Amino acid sequence: LLSGAWFPKTLPCDVTSSEGTVTVDCTDRRLTEVPRGIPANATNLTLSINHIPHIYPTTFAHLENLVEIDLRCNCVPVRLGPKDRVCTRRPKIENGTFGALTRLKSLYLDANQLLEIPGGLPPTLRLLSLEANSIFSIQKANFSELANIEVLYLGQNCYYRNPCNVSYEIEKTAFLELKKLTILSLKANNLTHIPPNLSSTLKELYIYNNMIQVIQEHDLSALHNLEILDLSGNCPRCYNAPYPCIPCPKRTIEIHSKAFYSLENLRILRLHSNSLESVPSSWFKNIKNLQVLDLSQNFLIKEIGEAQFLKFIPSLVELDLSFNFELKMYSPFLNLSKTFSSLSNLETLRLRGYVFKELREANLAPLLSLRNLTVLDLETNFIKIADLKVFKEFPALKLIDLSVNKISPSSGESNFYGFCSNPSISAEQYNRQVLQEMQYFRYDVYERNCRSKDKEAASYQSSVKEECLKYGETLDLSRNNIFFINPSDFQGLSSLRCLNLSGNAISQTLNGSEFYHLSALKYLDFSNNRIDLLYSTAFKELELLEILDLSNNKYYFLAEGVTHTLSFMKNLAHLKKLMMNENEISTSINTGIESQSLQILEFRGNRLDVLWMDGNARYLSFFRNLTSLEQLDISFNSLTFLPHGVFQALPPELKILNLTNNRMKSFNWGNLQYLEKLVTLDLSNNLLGTVPQELSNCSSTLQELMLRNNRIQRLTKHFLRGAFQLKYLDLSANQIQTIKKSSFPENVINNLRMLLLHGNPFKCNCDAVWFVWWINQTQVTIPLLATDVTCAGPGAHKGRSVVFLDLYTCELDTSYLILYALSASTVLGFMVFTMMSHLYFWDVWYSYHYCAAKLKGYRRLSFPDACYDAFIAYDNRDPAVNEWVLKELVERLEDEKARQFNLCLEERDWLPGQPVFDNLSQSIQLSKKTIFVLTNRYIKSGRFKTAFYMAHQRLLDEKMDVIILIFLEKVLQKSRYVRLRKRLCRSSVLEWPTNPRSQPYFWQCLKNAIATSNTLAYNKLLQETV
Repeated sequence: LLSGAWFPKTLPCDVTSSEGTVTVDCTDRRLTEVPRGIPANATNLTLSINHIPHIYPTTFAHLENLVEIDLRCNCVPVRLGPKDRVCTRRPKIENGTFGALTRLKSLYLDANQLLEIPGGLPPTLRLLSLEANSIFSIQKANFSELANIEVLYLGQNCYYRNPCNVSYEIEKTAFLELKKLTILSLKANNLTHIPPNLSSTLKELYIYNNMIQVIQEHDLSALHNLEILDLSGNCPRCYNAPYPCIPCPKRTIEIHSKAFYSLENLRILRLHSNSLESVPSSWFKNIKNLQVLDLSQNFLIKEIGEAQFLKFIPSLVELDLSFNFELKMYSPFLNLSKTFSSLSNLETLRLRGYVFKELREANLAPLLSLRNLTVLDLETNFIKIADLKVFKEFPALKLIDLSVNKISPSSGESNFYGFCSNPSISAEQYNRQVLQEMQYFRYDVYERNCRSKDKEAASYQSSVKEECLKYGETLDLSRNNIFFINPSDFQGLSSLRCLNLSGNAISQTLNGSEFYHLSALKYLDFSNNRIDLLYSTAFKELELLEILDLSNNKYYFLAEGVTHTLSFMKNLAHLKKLMMNENEISTSINTGIESQSLQILEFRGNRLDVLWMDGNARYLSFFRNLTSLEQLDISFNSLTFLPHGVFQALPPELKILNLTNNRMKSFNWGNLQYLEKLVTLDLSNNLLGTVPQELSNCSSTLQELMLRNNRIQRLTKHFLRGAFQLKYLDLSANQIQTIKKSSFPENVINNLRMLLLHGNPFKCNCDAVWFVWWINQTQVTIPLLATDVTCAGPGAHKGRSVVFLDLYTCELDTSYLILYALSASTVLGFMVFTMMSHLYFWDVWYSYHYCAAKLKGYRRLSFPDACYDAFIAYDNRDPAVNEWVLKELVERLEDEKARQFNLCLEERDWLPGQPVFDNLSQSIQLSKKTIFVLTNRYIKSGRFKTAFYMAHQRLLDEKMDVIILIFLEKVLQKSRYVRLRKRLCRSSVLEWPTNPRSQPYFWQCLKNAIATSNTLAYNKLLQETV
C-alpha cells in the first residue's frame, strides 16, 4: 500500500505497485463517479461495490496504460444484492467508452443489470466478464469487435435469483468467429442445450446449473482441446436442496455414450448433482488424461460397488463420490468396487455422505494398494463403528477425515470396534442431517464474486486447520460421539502428527495415559469438549507436542467447587503454542502456570477479572513462570482495570500483548516500562479515554500501538515525543477532534509505516491546518483517508475529508490581517451608513439641529433672498394636471400684464444632474410661497409628502407659513389639518370652481394669497395667541 507521493491524497482508493503493475483499488468506497486523480501509469483499476450510474468515453481518457478494469457490483440485481442498498437505476455505459484503451486486456462488468454487451470494445481485450446482468440474448453481432477474446464469462443472467422471465437465447453462430476463445462460462442461464458451433480452441467450458437434460453425441465433438468441462446441476438431485429445485422429467440427465469421445485432452470433468444412477465406461474410453472426476450428489451408491468405468481412467488424481446415499437406507458397511485398486495415481478420494454404519479393514481393501493416496475423506457418513488400525496399512495417507460421524469409544474386547449408539435410529434421521456440510449443496456462489476474481475454483472446507496439516499425517475425528478415550483406540497410529478431537463430548479426567500410543504427536485439537483438568499429569505422554488447543471446554470450569489443575503444561517440554480460549476460567488450585518452552498463549474469553480481583493478590503472578512466552492474548476477559503488580509479573520475553475487547476505562501506561521487549500492544475495543503523557517514557521498544474504538477525545501535549521506534499507530473510531502539532512531532510521525485515523469527529478549523498540511505532504500510509477521515464540523466542511480543507483559509500573516480588517470595516461601515441613512436620516438630522440649537441658541439660517414668488408642486405625471398648470396657471400668473408673478416649475427651473432632493429643497427655500395642486393620486405619492414636510419645516424654523393648497378634486374632505387651515387661514385653501363663471374670482383669490403673507390672513384669535 503506497502513501500517495505521486497521486493526490484526495483519491479515495488504495494504490499498490509491484513489478511494473500499478493497482488502484476503489472497492466499496461509496463512489458515484470515477474519482479524479487516478495516476496516469495505473494498470489495474478496481471500482467494484460502488454505485457509478454513468460511464462516459472521457471517463478513462487519461488512463491509456490500463490493462484491467473491474466495474463489478455497481448495481447488483435485487435478489442478489444487499437489501439496505437496493439498486433500481442500472448504470449506463456509453458506446465506445473503452475503445480508446489500446492496452486493455481484462474487463469485469458483473452484477450491473446491463441489458446488452457494451459496444465499442477495444480489439486488445482478452477477458470479458458479464455475469449476473440482464443479458438474455447473445447474438453473433455482439462479438464482432472481440475477435481476440480468450475468456468470456456470461453466467448467472437468467436463474431463480436473477430471473429473466423470457427464454435465454443464443444465436447458433454466436461463438463461431471467436477463434481464440479458451474459457467460456454460461452457468445458471436456464439453457436447455449446449450451444452449437463452439470454438475448437476452448479449453474450459462451464455450463453447470442449467436445464440441459440431454447431451447428444456431437454436442461436444468439435472441442478437441477441452481440458475442463463442468456439466453439474443440470438434472439436480433435489432431496434436501436448499434452493428452488426442479427435478428432470426423466429423473436423470441423458448423456450419449460417445458424448465425450472427442475430448482427448480432458483433465477435469464435473458431473455433480445430475441424478446419475450409473456411469457408463464408454464415456471414458477415449479420455486418457482425466485427473479430476466429480460425481458427487447423484444416485451412484450401487455404481460405487461396481465402478467398471474406473478401469478406463488410471491417471485419475482426485475422485469425488460424495453424497450418493440411497434415500431411506442406512448401509451396514462401505462397499467399494475392486476396480478402485486400478487408480494407481489417485491422491484424493472423497466419500462423504455414503451413510454407512461400520468401517472395517475389509471395506477399504481396494484402496490399500494405492501408493499415492494422501487424502481419504469419509466425513458425514454417520459411521458408528470404526477400526482406526486399518489406516496404518495405507502407505502414503496424510489426511484421514472421519469428522461428523457417530463414532464412539471402544469398550473392551467384547465390542472390538467401538460402542454403538442407539441402533434404532432411522434412516430418515440420518438423511436430514446430511446437510451439515453445505459446499455440496451450494447453488449460488455469487457472494464471493464481488471481491474475488477466482470464479470457478472449487473449495473444500476442512475442519482441520492448515497449521495442523503441515505437521504431517492427520486424523480428523471431530464432531463425533467420543466421550471417553481408551489408549488402545490409537494403537498402531504412532505415525500420527496431528489429531483433531474437537466437537466431541469428552468429559474424561485425563491422567497422562490416554495418548500413550501417540508419542510422536505434534498437534492436538481438543477444543469444544468437556475436559476435566484434575491431574497435573494430563497430556504428559505427549512429549513432542508443540500445539495444544483446549478452547471452548468451559463445561467444568463453569461448575462450582470443581478442582482445576493448570500445571499440566510444565510437563510438555516442547509445547510452543497453547490455546485456552472461551473457557470462562475463574479459579485454579495453581496460582500460576509454568512452562519453559511456551511461546504463544491464547487466553481469550476467560475471567481474569475474577482472578485479578482487587484485594486478591494470589494470581497476580499467574503468567510469571512462562519464561519463553512472546505472545499473550488476554482479550475478552471482562477486565475493567489491571491491578498494581500485574505488569511486574508478566513474562520478561513478552513481545506481543493483546488486551482487546475488555472494559478498561483506565490504563497505567507507566507500567509498560516493566515489559522491556514489548513490540506490539493492542488495547482496541475498550473504554479508554486517555493516552500516555509521553509514550517514549513508558516504552522504548514499542513499535505497534492499537487504540481502535475507545473513547479518546484528546491527545496529550507530548504524546509521541521521542517515540522514534513506533511504526504502526491505530487511533481509529475514537472521539478525537483535534490533533496538535506538539502531540504529533513530525520527526516521529514521518517514521510511521501506517497511521489509522478514520472514524474520528475531526474539527476542521484553524487548529487543524498544520495537520492537514502534513497529511498532504507525508509519505506515511493513512488508509481510507479520502473517504473516512472526515470533518464533523464546521457546517461547510461536515462530512468531507480533511484533505479538502483549504490551507489558506486560516493564513494569519499580519499584512493579510490588516487588509482584511480595513476592507471588512469599510464594507461594514458603508452598509451601516446606507441603512441608517435610509431609515433614520431625518431623525438624525433633526436631532443634530435640535441639540445644536440647545447648545448655541437659535439662529436663523442665512439664505439668499427669495428668487421666486411661488414654487408650484403638482403631479407632473398626470397629463390633465400638467396641462392645467402650464396652460391655465402659468399663463394667468406669469403672462398677464396687470401683475406678473415669477413661478418655479420642476420641469423648467430645476438644475439637471442635481439630486431631486436638493432641487426640491432649494425650490421651497428660494420661493416665497409653495403652491400644492392636489389630486387624489398626488396626495398619495412620496414626492408630495416630502415637499409638504419641507414646506411645513419653514413654519417651524422661520415661523413662516408658505403653504397654499389648490384642490382640483374633492380630496381630504375629512382631514383635520385642512379643516383647521380653513378655519385659521381661509385664503390659503382654494378649490377650482366647476362653474366657469367663477374662475376669474378664483384667479384673483390666488393672486392675493401669493402676494400677501399668510400670517396677516390668520383670524384675530390666532394672531393674539401667537
